[in-house]
Amino acid sequence: MIDTKLKFMRRLLMTLITVGFLSQASFAQIRTYTANAEDSMMCVQNLSLYIEYFKQENYNDAVMGWRQAAVLCPKATESLWTNGIKIYEELADDADDEVKENALLDTMFWAYDQRIEHFGKEGYVLGRKGSDLLKYRKDNPQLAFDALSKSLELQGNEMEPGASIYLYKSAYDLYRDGKAEKSILFDLYSSLADIIDYNLANQSNDRMKAAYESAQDNIDKLFGSVAECPDLLEIYTPKFEATPTDEKLLRQILKVMDKRDCTEEDLYLKVAEKLYAIDPSPEASYAIANGYAKKKNYISASEYYSKTFESTEDAELKMKALDKGARVALALGQASKAKSLAMKMLSLNSNSGDAYIIIGDAYVASKSDCGGNDCSSRAVYWAAVDKYAKAKSVDPSAAEEAQKKINIYSEQFPKKEDCFFHGINEGTTFTFDCWIGETTTVRTRSN
Repeated sequence: MIDTKLKFMRRLLMTLITVGFLSQASFAQIRTYTANAEDSMMCVQNLSLYIEYFKQENYNDAVMGWRQAAVLCPKATESLWTNGIKIYEELADDADDEVKENALLDTMFWAYDQRIEHFGKEGYVLGRKGSDLLKYRKDNPQLAFDALSKSLELQGNEMEPGASIYLYKSAYDLYRDGKAEKSILFDLYSSLADIIDYNLANQSNDRMKAAYESAQDNIDKLFGSVAECPDLLEIYTPKFEATPTDEKLLRQILKVMDKRDCTEEDLYLKVAEKLYAIDPSPEASYAIANGYAKKKNYISASEYYSKTFESTEDAELKMKALDKGARVALALGQASKAKSLAMKMLSLNSNSGDAYIIIGDAYVASKSDCGGNDCSSRAVYWAAVDKYAKAKSVDPSAAEEAQKKINIYSEQFPKKEDCFFHGINEGTTFTFDCWIGETTTVRTRSN
């Protein structure tokens, strides 16, 4: 222990000696932004002094040199302030009484302000400061909300995922404390969802993508704890009626109502149709389709799902429109069309378990169309179970649903004696002569 400390002190002494020589020889070229040569030399020495302790995580000793450098040369380096924030946070965490802790935290927040004053990046830094305000000043969420709202205004799509979470949490805390209306959570949700969607679509860094996904999950939990369809109707109906052509508002209403699955409400369909009239985009047609589907107007829903997947270049939206379009086709008794749409899904994602399940469901729906005897009329269940098994094998997220369907429809296989009577034997191949067109394996049930 003593040897380690001696080695550290020798290294620190050599650093200071070296810095002293360098400062005397070339302090005029060091960008310390100080008023005179003496201050410049002292700046460099204190920067070196504090950084050595900082590297050792000896924050009690590091703070002394840091304070001197902060006074002498606040513009010397941005890391002076980022390190200072870290120093005071660590000291506050270790403080043995509340008064001392609060004093240290005050200095930490002052360091945030100094970083902005001397190095700019106001939106970014306010995102970090606001997050710490919510963490350390929980009794006053307004402080965090004000800082993070300004960060959102300045950063836009560049707002960090952590800052997004803390902004929404600060708004939630204000609402919980009776200091904000519930509507702020709905409006803010839409703005943050847009930012997260943008970054999920444009981020190439997997770690950052995961961070934004986590942010959305956390925001969704808070949003879901307060948002109900009647709330959304109460808040957004008068807004829509007042400005029915406000495109930004229309998109916001659809996004929030989609998230809370309020698409069966009349307001949702009205908003979707109004947006489509202004901008006949795939997103608008998809919203209209969802509204019609919820109202069981499947013919109209099918029309707008088709418009969506035929016009969009967005693979995710195309996939969703094909999926829902296929399910609507099943509801309309259009099994062949449902399979066709599911095949298009597989052309986009060959491991889509949902697509294979849809095809299986289409086969089940065709029981009365295929087969002319007690055995062949139940052959659709062989083909359906094949598709459910495929779904289970390629897509873990679909495995549970697929297995349930396998269990249900395996019990619907024809009886062994019914097949034997028609010359169809267990384990042989069977080819459908109806629209299904599949070749499968004969399987029977014992009772």
